[in-house]
Amino acid sequence: MQEGDFAVRLRKFRHIVFLSRRGSFLIAVLMLCAKLMTVASGSALAADDVPALDAIVCVGEGLGQKVDLVKTRGTKPTVYMFLQKEHWDRPTARLLRELDLQIRDKLTDGGIVAVWLTDEPVQGLQEHLPRVQQSIKLSMTTYAVWPGNAFGPPDWGLTRDDHVTIVSAKGGKVIRRHTFRSTNDGDAPKVLADFGL
Repeated sequence: MQEGDFAVRLRKFRHIVFLSRRGSFLIAVLMLCAKLMTVASGSALAADDVPALDAIVCVGEGLGQKVDLVKTRGTKPTVYMFLQKEHWDRPTARLLRELDLQIRDKLTDGGIVAVWLTDEPVQGLQEHLPRVQQSIKLSMTTYAVWPGNAFGPPDWGLTRDDHVTIVSAKGGKVIRRHTFRSTNDGDAPKVLADFGL
């Protein structure tokens, strides 16, 4: 190998290293931007007043009517659970049941508002959710359907990336939010801890 070939190869190598460092830096910046732009479901609610929630009640007080469920609950301790219909499954039902049992036994005036989100017509869920209630027999939970779309009420800042979003509230204020891609009754203590249980 001649000295000239070595110099050319060295320049090419330095150029490649320079470009790869630049590329790595660019990739790192893009990843950081993507992370900063990702908004967790319900994140717009941190320590705010609980926004209105007009939904059609399928099981509970106000059956068949469009009701502001936040107004109905008032300042009472409440778990607002938003469920993407296509991700409703047995493990999620076990979480809902465990929360219902613990709130019934340990939280005076506590309650759960479970709201199903879907792009489909609400009539199907209005017929289906009473059958769910017959199966899991909850006593502290109101079942409702958001009559808009699967993104839910705009003021709640929900996303479709999270299959279940739980917002804990007391005194008309948001305490904390939890988001899950998959969940089961093992996640109940995280939610109950919001109320000191």
